[in-house]
Amino acid sequence: MKKLVLAAVMTAFALSGCSTMGMDNERTMVVDGQPMNVKVVNIPSFKIEVAPLKAVCELSTAEGTKVEAECLQYRQTYQKNYTPLNGNIQGFTYEPNYRYILDVRQEVMMDENTNMTKPVWILNEVVSKTAE
Repeated sequence: MKKLVLAAVMTAFALSGCSTMGMDNERTMVVDGQPMNVKVVNIPSFKIEVAPLKAVCELSTAEGTKVEAECLQYRQTYQKNYTPLNGNIQGFTYEPNYRYILDVRQEVMMDENTNMTKPVWILNEVVSKTAE
């Protein structure tokens, strides 16, 4: 009986490794100055901290030119430094001078302009909002 249960567990494990689960979505990113193809996957939930002030960052227009803009700054709750967010968090309304802890999810969306997949962050819940 133990061998039968072990065989069933091993078969389930082996078959789950064959599952595609939408992992074929790729996009090119620059990592350490080199272009690399990376997988863009759905992430159902992760927590980030949003800084009370925006940062100056560069965004790409639909034509591919770079423009200077103000971007949210975020970090995962265990990180020390903030990273500018090139885009918005759908469903989230930012107010300056507040520090937020957010529960967000990442979904893979198709960019109609470039026909490439891109990650989109969507608000699940505002965990906390603290005045600075």
